[in-house]
Amino acid sequence: MLRAVVIGSVIYGNFLLQTTLLRHIAILGVVPMTAMLVVVSYAILRGDVEGAIAGFCAGLLQDVFFMEYIGLYALLFAVTGFICGKPFRDFFTDSFILPVTLTLFAMIGYEVVFYFINFTMRGRLMDYFRYIILPETIYTMLLAIPVYRLMFALNKRLERHEKKYRSIF
Repeated sequence: MLRAVVIGSVIYGNFLLQTTLLRHIAILGVVPMTAMLVVVSYAILRGDVEGAIAGFCAGLLQDVFFMEYIGLYALLFAVTGFICGKPFRDFFTDSFILPVTLTLFAMIGYEVVFYFINFTMRGRLMDYFRYIILPETIYTMLLAIPVYRLMFALNKRLERHEKKYRSIF
């Protein structure tokens, strides 16, 4: 129960940070997608199901506030959390190469799918790639290691707390 409250607070705090403070430090009009960092990090640390649930919650929060219709962000983030958590449950979680690499592929995949869903009728893929996908991916990747380290420390602390209470019973 504590884990759900903590990760919910992290997702909500990230949403507030992304929509307020990070808007003021945009580079070339691009803001890093820190929600993707939280979802990828959590999926690596906790696996596919919990990554998908965290992704769905983070995406649903963005859907409610930014989209005309609900479900696109929730679906994309849930699929991202599931895919990033599926094959990497058994990998060494102390490595920082894994979250950076997964963030790269998750951001490119997310942006391309988002483009095809929202902008296919406009026919401006190269402009979208050059001015949106590439800068946002690079900006988000630069923040991957600090966010992953924070999520890693938080996960370790929660696991110690859960282990302490599991040994009681």
